[in-house]
Amino acid sequence: MTSLLLAGMLSACGGLKKIPESQLIPGYYEFKQPGERFRKVYVDVDHDSVTIVSTNQTVANPTKQSTDQLFLKRSFDVDVLITPFKFRPSTANFPVQLNTDFNGNIFLGYRLDRFRVHFDKNPVRQTKKIHHRAMTVGAIGGFGTAFVSPWTTNYKTTDEYNAFILSRGFAAMVGFNNLTVGLGIGWDYITDRDKDIWIYQNQAWYGLTLSLNLN
Repeated sequence: MTSLLLAGMLSACGGLKKIPESQLIPGYYEFKQPGERFRKVYVDVDHDSVTIVSTNQTVANPTKQSTDQLFLKRSFDVDVLITPFKFRPSTANFPVQLNTDFNGNIFLGYRLDRFRVHFDKNPVRQTKKIHHRAMTVGAIGGFGTAFVSPWTTNYKTTDEYNAFILSRGFAAMVGFNNLTVGLGIGWDYITDRDKDIWIYQNQAWYGLTLSLNLN
């Protein structure tokens, strides 16, 4: 199930507009060019044209023409997040496990976006490229399934089934355009009758995280 959800998210990402300019939206940013300090500016974006207005000046484009530009934007981050792989350390004499059970989460955190406008020149023309990177840290919460069996309950049950779980944890990720990947740590809780005998109840897991930015 996790692999199906992962494929769906990657398919959705493939349908999104990947042009970096689509990420640099009108708003306030911290801005600098080589040899300068960051200053607050307002950025207006119209297709491939970027107009920069200093917040303490009335003159448009107070920048060095055809010189690299760096923009920083800090924001509250909301993502849809899955953990394709969960690494569960050895517990109760049960060996290390790598699980791929279904899960879905919401990520809430602090995000720093970095946009670098780079100019390339040749004898014919000048081209402009916008490179986007992001870093984000925050909390995750969601639900999923976990396999319950005699082996994962110290043989206190004879049943084998996929139990409903609730999850919580933290993640640190890096972003490339709309796709964000990183590492997380979390804890799972079975909600049914076997919650007191499941060996992974409230035990830490570590995993790869994959998210799609909603804002």
